[in-house]
Amino acid sequence: MEEEEATLEGQFHEFSRLLDNKRDGNTMTLYRSDYWMRQSKVLDDRKVTMTDTGVLWWKYCKTELNWQEWYDFFTDLCELKGLDQEFVETMMTNCGIPGSSPVLIPQFRDFFDTFKPKEKLPF
Repeated sequence: MEEEEATLEGQFHEFSRLLDNKRDGNTMTLYRSDYWMRQSKVLDDRKVTMTDTGVLWWKYCKTELNWQEWYDFFTDLCELKGLDQEFVETMMTNCGIPGSSPVLIPQFRDFFDTFKPKEKLPF
């Protein structure tokens, strides 16, 4: 039996069910979309940030987007950040199923673990 080739839309359905297998896979939340972009190394907190995705997401005034809305959001993000959409689609299609590689989701409180007051900085 041959393995089915991954598609961007197929990955959309897989990641939209992340952490909740009872979901039907037809709508994506911002958290799941960001997780997918992190797993595929698109969202890197340098070129593309959670602020970028969050601001664009709210253009739709919804907490969940269907496939076409999400794809429009994705296209807008690529245009805004000057990304090669075809290359990014390939990265997101071939990143594996949800959870197949570790994804570090930075937490605001992590900032305080490394915080140093100005007077203790080396320069």
